[in-house]
Amino acid sequence: MKTRTTRNVLLAAAAAMAAPAMAQYLPPPGPYTPWYIGVGIGQGTLNTDSNAFNNANNISVGSKETTYTVRGGWRFTPWTAIELDYFDLGKYDFHARPVGTTADIDGSAKAKSYGASFVGILPIDVFDLYGRIGWVRTKTEVNANNAGLSTSPFNTSDTRSEATYGIGGHWHFTPQWALFAEWMKNDNVKVDSWLIGVDFKF
Repeated sequence: MKTRTTRNVLLAAAAAMAAPAMAQYLPPPGPYTPWYIGVGIGQGTLNTDSNAFNNANNISVGSKETTYTVRGGWRFTPWTAIELDYFDLGKYDFHARPVGTTADIDGSAKAKSYGASFVGILPIDVFDLYGRIGWVRTKTEVNANNAGLSTSPFNTSDTRSEATYGIGGHWHFTPQWALFAEWMKNDNVKVDSWLIGVDFKF
């Protein structure tokens, strides 16, 4: 009996000494840091549609541009988080010629979004798979010039609310740092963004 008791005491002591070291490196859903901030960069692909230009010919639209994101989140369980997000969806140049004229229109359109998302997470060892859905305010700006015509440049902007969604994955390569890859899109702005970036957990 004494030998068994001594062995149990030694095992308990060894477990107590090992627990802090193990807890530091356990990935989710083990001990984790709930707060994080992240930055990412990628490529946006505009869903070009000539119907967007009424009564125009010789249409060309730049369809791929650099996109950015900045985010901060609270992972309140291993499987759920809430984020505040900012997305720069890129600046896209376009060219068109109105029907019945010889004047070309050259310009650009850009969009930026900010809002909040709910994130559902599936932890797999040091990896996560996740999906997001949220609500953002998106500002679009269009600037154009009528080459060869004596008219002022055309500038307009619009801000509206819309849904945002995306899917992605994390690799937690240290207790404080994670690499993410994500596809995201808004409901109205027709830009598919593919992003890579890092999260810092604190």
